[in-house]
Amino acid sequence: MGITMAIARMDAEKIERGNRILAREGLTASEAINLMYDRLIADQSAAFLISGDEEPALQTGAWQTNVVDSISEPRTSRFDDMSRAEIKADRLRSRGLL
Repeated sequence: MGITMAIARMDAEKIERGNRILAREGLTASEAINLMYDRLIADQSAAFLISGDEEPALQTGAWQTNVVDSISEPRTSRFDDMSRAEIKADRLRSRGLL
């Protein structure tokens, strides 16, 4: 399956404010959009984005709950605290080349 780009038009201030929140949560806009699409596909519905009366769920507080519930734990690896040189050396050692 190939990767494609999704483009959304919105006010620059909204993007800036949203990106600050995402950064604080350790997410990029791309990761957030992927989470939203994962949820759309899993639920086969956009109900988590829109309440039953066609008003955005953001106004009811349900949207925030859904976003928090959809955030996964950050992935960690043993390489997180290593420099690039240390990672290269570790990989070479594991292959018996160093």
